[in-house]
Amino acid sequence: MKNLNFIESAAHNRERQNKSLRNMMVLVLVCAIPAAISRLFFWGYTHKAMVTSWRYRHVSYITDVGWPATVYGYGSFFAIAFALFYIFIRYRYNPKQPSFGVTEDGIFINQQMLRNAFVPWSNIQKAELLGPEASPFMRLTFKDYKALIKGQPFLLKSIAKANLKDGPVMSITKGDTVGDIRKMYEIINEKGFNRSNTEPHTMLSFTDKYGDNLKISANQK
Repeated sequence: MKNLNFIESAAHNRERQNKSLRNMMVLVLVCAIPAAISRLFFWGYTHKAMVTSWRYRHVSYITDVGWPATVYGYGSFFAIAFALFYIFIRYRYNPKQPSFGVTEDGIFINQQMLRNAFVPWSNIQKAELLGPEASPFMRLTFKDYKALIKGQPFLLKSIAKANLKDGPVMSITKGDTVGDIRKMYEIINEKGFNRSNTEPHTMLSFTDKYGDNLKISANQK
């Protein structure tokens, strides 16, 4: 990623992330501890038996049967699953970069399902400031979601594609962003309009919370 000179940027919501990580760790322990305890009763309360696959009725296999085996199986499965979610939450964005930022050439998104994503003005179709006066949020509409997710890690790219292909819209809220969203919206408004007048075949549409919609095309003088 090239070095970016931010006009305005916002930090990550560390409090929310830490809460999510704590909750995920609690879930891991809630699943892992019973699974570990069940091993103490494994040999006294389980036996080998032939079972039939619930999905493939023609497939049978020998396995351990009994409540310790059931607790151990489900506990281990969900403990591993929640541990993977923990890793995903922890590393889905770059903590060394801001959550959101505005530059002379576009915007920078490092939250939700995008990691270190730079979006040029040419790929922003609309920016809207919505919500209550005291706590607004910004909704961004992109022209090409494929260009937006290009270069993203495989897992993030797959999730972002599923979320954006039917509607390339993303909301910047205080849940993920610690900063002045209104100020960044105003800068996007200003810089985006100026940019649209200098590059051919581009049009940016900005809508404020009152519903006023203004458009300036590159051909308008």
